[in-house]
Amino acid sequence: MHKTRSLKGSLRIAILLSLILGASSCGQRADGRPRIWIDSPVDGISTPPGTTISIISHAFAAQGVAEVVLSVNGEAYRRDASSTPGGEFVQFSQDWQPAGGGIYAVQVVAYDTQGQASNPATITIKVEGDSENGPTPVISVTPVISVTPVITDTPTPTPPAGSVIQFWAEPAQIQAGACTTMRWHVENAQRVIFGGIDQPFDGSYEDCLCGDQRYTLTVVRLDGTEERRTVDIGVSGSCVTPEPPPPAQDNTPPPVPSPAVPANGLVLSCRSTQTLAWLPVSDPSGISAYYVKLEQEITKNNWQSAGGYGPVTGKQVDASVSCGGIYRWMVRAQDGAGNYSNWSGASFFSININ
Repeated sequence: MHKTRSLKGSLRIAILLSLILGASSCGQRADGRPRIWIDSPVDGISTPPGTTISIISHAFAAQGVAEVVLSVNGEAYRRDASSTPGGEFVQFSQDWQPAGGGIYAVQVVAYDTQGQASNPATITIKVEGDSENGPTPVISVTPVISVTPVITDTPTPTPPAGSVIQFWAEPAQIQAGACTTMRWHVENAQRVIFGGIDQPFDGSYEDCLCGDQRYTLTVVRLDGTEERRTVDIGVSGSCVTPEPPPPAQDNTPPPVPSPAVPANGLVLSCRSTQTLAWLPVSDPSGISAYYVKLEQEITKNNWQSAGGYGPVTGKQVDASVSCGGIYRWMVRAQDGAGNYSNWSGASFFSININ
């Protein structure tokens, strides 16, 4: 049982923290004030008299959590500073021992380092025993807390106030694809639930819509009863996005590369291989390969193929040659669309006989 409750509590904390910190243009927007919620004990539990109860809560503040004040029946009971000064997300454990039997309203309020206060988180706890020996429960959602609270053993009863619930949209009628913001303001309640998650008493939620949508706000009153308010958003038009036109076909050949090594007209010593290198080119569709053709002069002005190379992804190739031979070579490029450049002008070189 305790393990299951711990897992559920951890999941709730993760969901609440992601909601607070992961706000986006079409998600929950924080209003800058601290947030706090009670993890344990659960609302409405019963406990025997004389039991010391640990109120475990989590607080969040973008400016850093400074302290949390625990109040019982509208009166400040204890104040605890953050165990992590300046930390944004802090856990608190505050012990409280009831004075006697009865139903108690227990609240916690977080303060950040700038002095801003959160909306209170509230639960009710029933202490078994003779209620005549215990205090009459006083439910005050927003206790007045001085800088140095006066803690008395006997709470001063005050009559409970009715809940105030306001829930509206700005605007309630939009064009498809546009955004609207749901806003709410709640007073004198235990919980505010929107989107299946506990929310602050003053909050908002933005959504961008392509069709009509209904939103529901659930408020748990101080007496434990629930009230639901709904807002309907009307959407005009459609979010259909037209298909983009197909890309234009690339029929333009890439630039012609230029032979570089060996230099045109160079006479080389006797060898069996020679590196042929060229200056690479670029194209909007990219260069996929280069092709090289090598020719040898058999008789005066009579050229015969001595080799072809490609596709080559680099910018050079090693060609087979013979001593005493006279050669010329050319190179061309192919782009990513399959277009070929013209062959480059011929570059000549010769190999000595020895």
